[in-house]
Amino acid sequence: MTDRSAAVRGISLADAWRSFRTAIRLGWAIEANWSDPFLFAVYTMAKPLSAAMILVVMYSIITGGQAGKFLQFLIVGAALWNVVYGVLAGLVQSILEDRERYRMMKYVVVTPSSLFPFLLGRSLARVGVSLVAVVLTLAVGVLFLGVELRLNLLLLVPASVLGLVAVMGLGIFMAGWCLQLRQEAWSYPEAIAGAMYLVSGAIFPVNVLPAVVQPIAWAMPTTWWLEASRRGLVGHGSPGDIGALSDGTVMLLLLASTVVVVPLALAAFAWFMRAARHKGLLDMTTGS
Repeated sequence: MTDRSAAVRGISLADAWRSFRTAIRLGWAIEANWSDPFLFAVYTMAKPLSAAMILVVMYSIITGGQAGKFLQFLIVGAALWNVVYGVLAGLVQSILEDRERYRMMKYVVVTPSSLFPFLLGRSLARVGVSLVAVVLTLAVGVLFLGVELRLNLLLLVPASVLGLVAVMGLGIFMAGWCLQLRQEAWSYPEAIAGAMYLVSGAIFPVNVLPAVVQPIAWAMPTTWWLEASRRGLVGHGSPGDIGALSDGTVMLLLLASTVVVVPLALAAFAWFMRAARHKGLLDMTTGS
């Protein structure tokens, strides 16, 4: 058997790394629209800063400028949710852009490389932009709203790693699922991220949600990621039952939900890809 035929049958780590590295450069160029780096940096900072300043004005009017624990709860949730939306939108829109707009998906799939590292690298630029938004939103909270950060890196670092892995797992599932859709797939990341925004305790404590929704919140890794991150950033958790749990219990629940979500998402993505190949959906254009 020749080396060429062996390469076609499988993918080596070197091939995966080369595909991932190339996709990062491609994704960054597309995300920046091939613009001047300074102009792109200004745009990247302007959007989250404007959203954060709107939040400042709204909170100041409602509370009369008084700070409290709920303010810290709100700022951290709003800041970290940029990552969730960035990952979901980055993965889904990357795969849809390559299929619909650039029509390169079918060529990537038939190469000896794998679509998976290409997809991750392709979406990494948008994830990086979302991390900038997190930092800027937290900075606005500290400088203008009196939010006090009490960093606990022993809790924050593992929570951030597990949370990012879990969110990427959800994004991978959505990317594969959206390949099966013929229309309106572009709007799904925003719609699903918006629903998760309400359910995961980003801006409302889980205990104020309707009783029928609370079990969903408890099962989602994003809920435990936000809770652990709040404790790692400001020193306290959410009001209600979740806030009464110990740090160890929160981290254990985050780990358990991540361990469940990620393998299921990878298996679902593989199944979605096989279905897309079988149905001829990889080169389909919907016009949406």
